[in-house]
This record gives sequence, C-alpha cells and structure tokens, in this order.
Amino acid sequence: MANIEYSPKAQEDLQSLREYVIENWGESAAERILRKITSDIRRLDKYPLLGVSLAKQIDNPTDYRYIFTEKNYVFYHIELDIIRIVRILNEQQDYMMQLFGSSSKSEV
Repeated sequence: MANIEYSPKAQEDLQSLREYVIENWGESAAERILRKITSDIRRLDKYPLLGVSLAKQIDNPTDYRYIFTEKNYVFYHIELDIIRIVRILNEQQDYMMQLFGSSSKSEV
C-alpha cells in the first residue's frame, strides 16, 4: 500500500472547488462531490496504476497519471511508496497550462 500526499496546489484546488460548489449549489452538494473525489483518490493507495498515463495523451514526456472524477481531473505521480496528488483541475480548465505552463491549444 502506498501513502497518499497532497501537494499544496492540490490542497488549494480542493478548497477552491469546495468554495465554488458551495456558492453555486450549496453545502450538501460540496460535501457529496468532495467525498466522492477523495474516495476515488484513496483507491489509488491500493491501485496506484489505476489512472491513465498522461504521457500517452500529450506530446510532453511526463510521469503524471490521472483519474477523472466528478468532472475533475486528479493528476498524480508515483514516488516509491508515495502517491503524490499534484493538481485537481476541472474538466474545463486548460490542464496543460496549469501543469506545464503551455497551452494545449495550438497557437496560430
């Protein structure tokens, strides 16, 4: 079993998501969504390779993997016996810009 650790950015992402959902749909919706996301993340301790390799989806070499839950991508990588949650980003966000500082859209 691996330990799960959240980066400071991932913690900020969860807090921002919570605040956004509370503001738009209420406290009970926020609790339900965050409970589902954290439950899916906890599954990684037993199945660290559960997520999809991001390197297979993009042109950048990376060891990041991701799972998709509640309209959010949870990006993580494996460090020996640690699953490090790097970012938790909404499906509408440009994850390439958030993770690597370059847009996933080609610039014309």
